[in-house]
Amino acid sequence: MPLTDLVIRLAALAALALHLMASLLPEEMAWGIWFYTALPPWLGWLGGLAVASLTLSPVNDALGRWLHRTWAALPGKDHEQRWFVAVSVAMAIPFWLFRIRHLRWGDADFIVKALSYTGPDRPIWTIYNWQAPLTIFTHAQLWLLLNSPAGSGVPLISGVGVDTLYAVTSVLSGVGFVYVLFHLADSLGRDRLEKGTIFGLVITTGSMQLFFGYVENYTIISLGLVLTLYLGVRCLRGETSLAWPSLALAITNAFHPSTIVLWPAMGYVGWRVAGRRQSARSRTSEWAKLIIPPILIFAGLTALMTAGGHGPGAMLVNDRPGGADGIPFVPLFQVTTEWQHYTMFSLAHLLDWANEHLLISPFGLFLLLVAFVARTARRTSAERPQDGENTVLSFLTIASLTYLLLTFVWNPDYGGRKDWDLFAPSAFVYTLLAACLLIRQIKGRHASPEGKHTLARAARLLVAASALHTLAWIYYNTIPWPPG
Repeated sequence: MPLTDLVIRLAALAALALHLMASLLPEEMAWGIWFYTALPPWLGWLGGLAVASLTLSPVNDALGRWLHRTWAALPGKDHEQRWFVAVSVAMAIPFWLFRIRHLRWGDADFIVKALSYTGPDRPIWTIYNWQAPLTIFTHAQLWLLLNSPAGSGVPLISGVGVDTLYAVTSVLSGVGFVYVLFHLADSLGRDRLEKGTIFGLVITTGSMQLFFGYVENYTIISLGLVLTLYLGVRCLRGETSLAWPSLALAITNAFHPSTIVLWPAMGYVGWRVAGRRQSARSRTSEWAKLIIPPILIFAGLTALMTAGGHGPGAMLVNDRPGGADGIPFVPLFQVTTEWQHYTMFSLAHLLDWANEHLLISPFGLFLLLVAFVARTARRTSAERPQDGENTVLSFLTIASLTYLLLTFVWNPDYGGRKDWDLFAPSAFVYTLLAACLLIRQIKGRHASPEGKHTLARAARLLVAASALHTLAWIYYNTIPWPPG
């Protein structure tokens, strides 16, 4: 048995055992898996044992044969674009039916109350807010439009709550996310196995909860992030202009500024694309395609916010970064406000950070670590020159590292658990990289029958274990919380 295959099986068994033992652990120390206790014990054990059985080669291979027969029986496989659309639209059904039934995470409860307040002293930031500019503006204006009296003196749609509007945009963002992810996996994978591995590992991350009617400001940007990655990959391959991924990221920034962390990766794309041009004039043109879109988007956003009486100066006062205390980063040595919960390198912070990433991507960081160790072990003094595949991996690596850095240094005002959604979009970025590295590590540059077989087994096991984790997390959030 190849070493990587053995390590993956052991890691999957360890993750399953951790979930099954969650009830024996303190909730505050194991919140990244504690939701598993919401399942009926018989169902939790049945699901865990079923997934664990995939570590047995005969069982795993039998599942593979069944999946192959199912795929062969599906009609219309020559029209994959239609399948992409059909599956993406169909996902709206589970997104809505199994939507979250409480407002306990992040600022959800606060957002619903603030945006629906119509008193004469309504603060301007409930419509114009630099902390999530277009997200707040869009939902606030939609709510006002639907709940303000029409010509007859009756609201257009009476009783539509802010939470309902956020739930709708969450579901629609999820439909778009799945559609773009199909294309991204199709672009990155060389065959059906690789495409399925990429798609399966990303679609089963815990961060998918964001699309199940989630009420917060991180749903639309998740669609923007995956679209940025897709366009960035296409740009590196010379299939689209640099202006398009730059524009996608700039618009995503306008919905929530936390996504600014992807600009180093976008700068790398610009550097690679400009480096292919022979003349100084053409290189300048490429850099202009990178720089002009964010300038135009920021100028337009500034004009919108200024027209509403909440110009850029508010970013230094009411809408300053850092939440309630205006301190954006986890303190290095000393906790000084009630909104800080630990210092940077304390055990409490490391535990919260580990729980966060276990929740949003149960195998993402593990696969990145395995790939890093494997690469270090086989590193030689003579490195291969960068090819197209390595360029794409470098782009995804920079994007993943900068986002992971943000999750470590940024201070969650409510603590890691309640602010889990603040960092959730990062999982889509680094899990995508982890899937690509897993494929490369097992199959290498050239596919062999043995490599394909090993990858198929690993993919089925990891996707099944990740899906069990995420389905339990989604189920947990369909349970209404008691008031108070």
